Amino acid sequence: MPEPAPTPVPLTPLTDAELKRSGAPSAKKLKTRFPKGPTRVTVTSALRNWQKKVDAPPAVTNPVVRVKAEPLTRGALTKFRTVLDAGLAPDAMAKQKIGTEELFGTLFSALTTHAFVQMEAEYRRRKAGARGDAAKVDQQWQKHVRNFSQGFASAGLKNVGETELREFARELNANKANRDAVIAIFNSGTDAVRASASSTTVAQFVPLQGVFIDPKSIVTPILDLCDDPIAEGSFTKHFSKSISLWVKIKYPCGISWSGIEWCTKKVTLAGVSFSIAVSVGYRVTCCGATVWGQAGAQVCATIVGIKVCAKCTATIIGVAGVAKTPVASGCQYGLGINAILKCTLAGATILNISYPFGWTISGPCPPPNFPC
Repeated sequence: MPEPAPTPVPLTPLTDAELKRSGAPSAKKLKTRFPKGPTRVTVTSALRNWQKKVDAPPAVTNPVVRVKAEPLTRGALTKFRTVLDAGLAPDAMAKQKIGTEELFGTLFSALTTHAFVQMEAEYRRRKAGARGDAAKVDQQWQKHVRNFSQGFASAGLKNVGETELREFARELNANKANRDAVIAIFNSGTDAVRASASSTTVAQFVPLQGVFIDPKSIVTPILDLCDDPIAEGSFTKHFSKSISLWVKIKYPCGISWSGIEWCTKKVTLAGVSFSIAVSVGYRVTCCGATVWGQAGAQVCATIVGIKVCAKCTATIIGVAGVAKTPVASGCQYGLGINAILKCTLAGATILNISYPFGWTISGPCPPPNFPC
């Protein structure tokens, strides 16, 4: 199925003091040296080779939340869908008065009810053609009803029988947009791990982790690079990434007349896009470079007395002099700069990536016997 279109999260830049209070690691000045001799590969190739070797940041694991299933109503589903359409933006969650617990509870109830709708359709089909085996069909149907009831009980909603299940189904089908949103989430499930109807139902945000290769390079000519004083200044690097919001949750994943299989799956709730700008400071000579930079941004809202934020930080964590290549006008220097982009939502990390990018610098080659 196609990924949902990303919704931009309108983050507001943090001041240095706010960034420090947020618990982000302090930015450090990082030094590197260019190769002593000329490199034979182009600067672009050298930077691409360096990017491929950059490691992902240390993995993070989000807290597991006990699911409290919600009785399914069209009002709850509309709130749920509205928040998803906004990419779980804190202001949308505040306006709809829906927090993480209600979000997960509605998600479980909606996915399980959709599975019930599918099973009920099969029951009606078999009942219509059962003839003399109608009693066996009804007997098997009651086993399925008990299985769904057990699943809801494992999520804290007891005494859900056939009457309640059919009422949930009517509420799910009462609004086409709500129903289609639930079906899309149901069908997005991947990474299935078998579970039982009676096992405790929990949910967990799944972060996107790894290395993102930025295809863009910053080309900045610096004159008199080997003279004194050294070249220094800053440039603005825009970090941006569109991602899917993933949640792990248990729901019926295998629906057949012979039985119901329950799984914990990773489902896609929404698409979001984050952007943050960092002022990257630098001091560069034809011998090496020092770079530094850090920024943070957030948007917060209060939901029933609880503050919920979406927050991103970008921090320069590494620098490498990867090339010094002679060209007609002098030398091109390749500087690899690595940052970590980390974003959280409602206390859970949803993006945690290394973001290496290349900076090519044009300038004179070092004079013979230049002390580096």
